[in-house]
Amino acid sequence: MSLTNAEIKLLKDKKYRKSHGFFMVEGEKFCHDVLLSGVEIVHTITSDKNLVTFPNISVVSTKLLDSLATTKTNQNIVCICRTKQYEICSIGNSIILDRLQDPGNVGTLIRSALAFGFDDIYLVDCADVYSEKVIRSSVGTALLARLHNVSFVELINNKSSIAEHFAIAHMKGDSVGQIRLPKGRISVIIGNEGQGVRDEFSSLDNIKISIPM
Repeated sequence: MSLTNAEIKLLKDKKYRKSHGFFMVEGEKFCHDVLLSGVEIVHTITSDKNLVTFPNISVVSTKLLDSLATTKTNQNIVCICRTKQYEICSIGNSIILDRLQDPGNVGTLIRSALAFGFDDIYLVDCADVYSEKVIRSSVGTALLARLHNVSFVELINNKSSIAEHFAIAHMKGDSVGQIRLPKGRISVIIGNEGQGVRDEFSSLDNIKISIPM
């Protein structure tokens, strides 16, 4: 699949990308990560005619490429990718991010979750997980995670498919290094930067944990 010039110009609009299931990745490093991840690249837009390893290439002017990019430094290449859709079901342990608004925090938590073997990430009313800031702060690992954008109602209705136990990250919770976590799939809930985890999550059969500084 390739995009028309008119569609390429619309890609700057976040609402257009979301409604069509697209997201953008900028720079050779992250675009190569996309190739390795198996994410579908719908269109490649570059100002370098020597880049031939990417699919569906359009060579455009530097000015047009700069108008698409969100970073100040010219990235030479932008890949338009297809958003992956996953069933609400965890293959193992998972984390739930509740209303996190800072893209840097979202990306860092995705990177940390994958490092600890938490493959499924559930995002409830969070910052756009496919934004350039999230992908960069995750150092590209957001391309490898099983990302689920869900509503709170969807999450509660599918809780048995997500985990057997839920642990809320809380300042007054038991230190994660001093408690014995239950056996079975567990999901760690991390709340909004200022307000923490919403009260409604207390309806889950959960434990409260803290991570010492």
